[in-house]
Amino acid sequence: MSADNQQVTEMRISSDYIRGFVDGEGCFYILASRRIACEFQVSQKERTVLDEMQRFFGCGYVKPKYDRSGTHVFVVKRIADLAGVIVPFFKTNLLLVKRYDFECFAEAVELQRARAHLTREGRARIIELKSGTSETLRQASAHKAGRR
Repeated sequence: MSADNQQVTEMRISSDYIRGFVDGEGCFYILASRRIACEFQVSQKERTVLDEMQRFFGCGYVKPKYDRSGTHVFVVKRIADLAGVIVPFFKTNLLLVKRYDFECFAEAVELQRARAHLTREGRARIIELKSGTSETLRQASAHKAGRR
């Protein structure tokens, strides 16, 4: 085995590593404005880790983050990939910190996969799910703290 092949083998990451990494650096976005969309993201300055996550999951892409911080982001937004790869992975590799965000996200992904987001009831449920994520709760807390 060549030195290059040994390095690649040593860089493989485990499901436990991904679970911990996502608990710290991952984000389960639910977009509910004019359109409904779900997106899974993981940010990191070191692109190598994100490239390895992309290989592990077999979907998504890695790109530079728009804020010019030198950070990269691994993104999965195709509903088939979210429903078929990302959600099943985190249902069996439970998160600790972001578990509630994931549960809201998983339900929103399923509603979108079933095209329920095109109905009034489905859209309302996704908006409800978004309002329950910690991202929204943090924004509400910051807003509330600013009013005091």
